[in-house]
Amino acid sequence: MVGAGGDVSIGMDIIAEEIFIKYLEKFGRIDSEECGLHGEGDYKIILDPLDGSDNFKSKFPYFGSSIALEKEGDVQVGMIANLANGTLFLKTKTSFQVTKLESIKFYDVQSNMYASVGIFERAYRSEKYAKKLKNSGYKYRSAGGVALSLAYTNQVQFFIYEGEMRHYDVAAGMFMCEGLYQHKEKDLTLICNEINHFNHLKKILL
Repeated sequence: MVGAGGDVSIGMDIIAEEIFIKYLEKFGRIDSEECGLHGEGDYKIILDPLDGSDNFKSKFPYFGSSIALEKEGDVQVGMIANLANGTLFLKTKTSFQVTKLESIKFYDVQSNMYASVGIFERAYRSEKYAKKLKNSGYKYRSAGGVALSLAYTNQVQFFIYEGEMRHYDVAAGMFMCEGLYQHKEKDLTLICNEINHFNHLKKILL
């Protein structure tokens, strides 16, 4: 089965979506990667029920769920959970915090100024930017969960995505990257938490 986002659902996508819809539909209409639009209400809940579904299927521990609560096109709250290690990121208009799913104690997300790698999601599809990064000596990982990787952008040198990103993948994640240095055009998204890396990477890539 092909979901509304265009990817082939693996079964667990559908199960996860049904669970989220059961508990979230009372808060507003749901726009999900699998079923598309569902329900009604003033608020829209943009949902990726299983971010990194190929990782989940492969038992690679980098997969989770992404939820954005939006009103009139403006995201109010973003939540991204790494279900593999129990990390939960929660951002509102006034705070960006992290906790563990088994805990109720939240901590402010802090930028990691000592990071030595970046994240280049779907680098295996790259037609030009992977070669430029290689030639410049920048190291990166391609973990396979776009929403999760956006949530972790504060912890790495950079986040790069080549191509157009779907709103299911990025609604909550881009909200979590507010305040970071960003360059976006049709085939490139570059986000950094440090201005020197940002300016250097823009020069290399563009």
